[in-house]
Amino acid sequence: MAIKDWYKLTFLIESDLEDIIIWKLNELGISSFSFEYLKKNENKKEVNIWLPINEWDNDSRCDFEKIISKVLNTDDSRNQFFSWSIIKEEDWLTSWKKYWAPELVGNHLLILPCWININQKFKDKQIIKIDPGAAFGTGSHPSTYLCLEKMENIVFFNKKVLDIGSGSGILSIAARLLGAKEICAVDNDYLAINSTKSNFQLNFGNLKNLNTYLGPFNEVILKNSPHQFDFVLCNILAEVIKEMIPNIYKCLRNNGEVIFSGILNSQKDEIIKILIQNDLKLLDVSTRNDWACISAQKPAI
Repeated sequence: MAIKDWYKLTFLIESDLEDIIIWKLNELGISSFSFEYLKKNENKKEVNIWLPINEWDNDSRCDFEKIISKVLNTDDSRNQFFSWSIIKEEDWLTSWKKYWAPELVGNHLLILPCWININQKFKDKQIIKIDPGAAFGTGSHPSTYLCLEKMENIVFFNKKVLDIGSGSGILSIAARLLGAKEICAVDNDYLAINSTKSNFQLNFGNLKNLNTYLGPFNEVILKNSPHQFDFVLCNILAEVIKEMIPNIYKCLRNNGEVIFSGILNSQKDEIIKILIQNDLKLLDVSTRNDWACISAQKPAI
């Protein structure tokens, strides 16, 4: 396998702009990033973004700077805002690991980076081990946190679950921990599918009860016809969710439920309107920072 070196882009933002940066990076398909508080100024955060060298030439990096500058309404004409460096492949994991720590979610779940030993005070928690080397979702993002928080209050025992945009597999793992009998994970990125399977294996020692599908959801659903799910989990961007809602309705059993996350507060009303138009009953809306999590149900006919 070829050696992959990385560009590391670093810049500072106001702390309350973290969510909009996450949203833009997700929209651009960039998943390797971190945020770090500054000890000298708690109102600012350092953003670190890792980009594969072989995929980002000079023009691409300049265009990316312009996109971020526009999002932040920042003038980088003097070239003092962005700082670029090169990270060698062998330094990649070391560079990543210092940004990850165990994270409590809700009352019962603990997200544990796979290289960290569990502290005795967390022994009573349900542990989700994650190898975030590819950074496909670790629980720290508000949308993932909201989804997990919602899940721990649901009875998954003996249920059939569909995870759309599975990423690291964190929601699939949580569903299995909470008692789901069968999980189908869909993602259109083969790296995400590999990450889902790898992390599922890390937690349970096998891939029993997990089926994975590679491809866009609306294509996978038509080709493979997975249906009659008790629960659908969907933690992706709102613009993508809107197109999926009709087929998600078809996937659900009568009285089946769907949990949508990855939605900005400013987008939730539009999503709720589309749910109602597609005969899904709104159950609950929860928020964290600028993000919303929406649950709905397919009524019995």
